[in-house]
Amino acid sequence: MIIKIKECDLQYHIASFTKNEDILKEMLDKNYTVAYLKDNNLTLYPMNKEIILTNEEKKQLSKVADYSIFEMTPGNIYIYYDASSLDNALFITNRCNSNCIMCPVSSIVRKNDPIENISTLLKISSQIPNDSAHITITGGEPFLLRKDIFTLFQFLKDHLNSVEYLLLTNARALSNKEYFELFRQTIPDNLLIGIPIHGSNEKRHDTITRAKGSFKQTMMALHHLMSTHIRVEIRIVVSQLNIDDLQQIAQLIIKECKRVYTVKFIGLEMLGNARRNLNDVWIDYKESFLKTKSAIDLLVKNEIDVGIYNYPLCCVDQPYWSLCEKSITDYKVRYLPQCNQCTKKDACGGMFSGTYNLMKGVIEPIL
Repeated sequence: MIIKIKECDLQYHIASFTKNEDILKEMLDKNYTVAYLKDNNLTLYPMNKEIILTNEEKKQLSKVADYSIFEMTPGNIYIYYDASSLDNALFITNRCNSNCIMCPVSSIVRKNDPIENISTLLKISSQIPNDSAHITITGGEPFLLRKDIFTLFQFLKDHLNSVEYLLLTNARALSNKEYFELFRQTIPDNLLIGIPIHGSNEKRHDTITRAKGSFKQTMMALHHLMSTHIRVEIRIVVSQLNIDDLQQIAQLIIKECKRVYTVKFIGLEMLGNARRNLNDVWIDYKESFLKTKSAIDLLVKNEIDVGIYNYPLCCVDQPYWSLCEKSITDYKVRYLPQCNQCTKKDACGGMFSGTYNLMKGVIEPIL
């Protein structure tokens, strides 16, 4: 979330936010940079830089929770860490060493996005409250931070080890034995690593990632991980390109990754590359689920935990509703007008803003 601040002429700063004078003192004792809201003033400590706010700016900032973390630039305050949310992330970059045909980020961004500086990531991490419940480490591809990522992992292990982490990665870097050993040694205790498998074989997987050798690298990484106690979540993004391969992917998981912690079937977000390749990748959630059921049943039969992400409940058969999770980031969630009549709306995770229009005529309220 970004809040526009007209009179904010600051250069780049990372600051913890509070409206409470006692919390301000606590933060300053920890040598934090602090943005303190009082009346219509936002004061940045310890530099004592005062920003005069409009009533609307004050109103927006008054809704922000104490202990949230800001990235401040001229005219903008970006809420990097929202202390009231369970959906916080350490974002490394949008850049990636794959270029998946159904990725919700465009190829141009994937190739050219900057990679976050390790010193910035450590500064942000140093001000995250140690009672945080969950943080996702994500990109793009986080391992494009190269060996600096192990410095970040070690910091989190040393200072925020009780937090639950989800690391989202294609894991290709972990096919490298040196990287895998550094990863194993430095990661926090409560880390779950989420890794996609796009096809049951090299040809299918690499066609989707558009990165030659990616299947072999991902499978090598998974073999390394299966020999440890590190929790692994395998993610299957369901598209027109692998819909007829899901049963074979499930069989591959049963054969090669029996110790997997969980498997998630994920509905498409139709932005970026996915939108550009709509005719090749899009399959509506209702049809997608019907063709996914047999793979789900096979995994469950083999005592492998399964979850379903990004599917509205009306597109999923009722016996499978317990597998569905509210997985879409809050600001991206949309509901169609007919959803207001649905008796299960509160339990449903809705749709992506990018797929909202594509689902007109498919969505039906559960009455």
